[in-house]
Amino acid sequence: MGSSANEGLTKRLMEHLKSLHFITQIAVVGSRAKQVPDAYSDVDLLLIINDMAPDQALYELTESVKTKFQPAWYDFANSLMPDKFLVSTFIGGDNPFAFYDIAILNTNKNLVYDQARFENDPGIHLMKLWVMNFKYMMRGAPQFEQRYATMMDKAGLSPNSDYRVGFYQLLLQLKGQKNINNGYLAMLEKVFRDGG
Repeated sequence: MGSSANEGLTKRLMEHLKSLHFITQIAVVGSRAKQVPDAYSDVDLLLIINDMAPDQALYELTESVKTKFQPAWYDFANSLMPDKFLVSTFIGGDNPFAFYDIAILNTNKNLVYDQARFENDPGIHLMKLWVMNFKYMMRGAPQFEQRYATMMDKAGLSPNSDYRVGFYQLLLQLKGQKNINNGYLAMLEKVFRDGG
């Protein structure tokens, strides 16, 4: 597993986002901005927009990224909306944890938006939960156990007390999903088999 995000890919993504007329600023935030990333760090980008509602901006940038980069997957963070409009996407590289979280903050508390535009593929959403929770387990994060149980419940699986068994069961279930990118899933399986 690669230890960091592909810097060339990050630069290409940022250049592409800057070319979109409604994006005025892009900031790298999170562990990479603090210069403390680890092998499980994603790349957090915070966008400042102009002359467009944040939901419309997120929708348009997602469509643009899909066209330009043909990502292995993308998934919206519906639980954060409408305070933050965020899409996670994996557009390439050798580290399956180095995906991009692209976020736009919303200051309009009265914003009404079309939730149907941000529906996620259930299999891809479960895969993203797998990635996030595996990362939490490897880091010993305090929120891991509750999030693990929620993930297993969403997958319709028993939350095995041997977490690795549970992760493997879900990985096998994901293999049967037609919308899951097999190359990306193979990277996850390799990380799992290598012990994280």
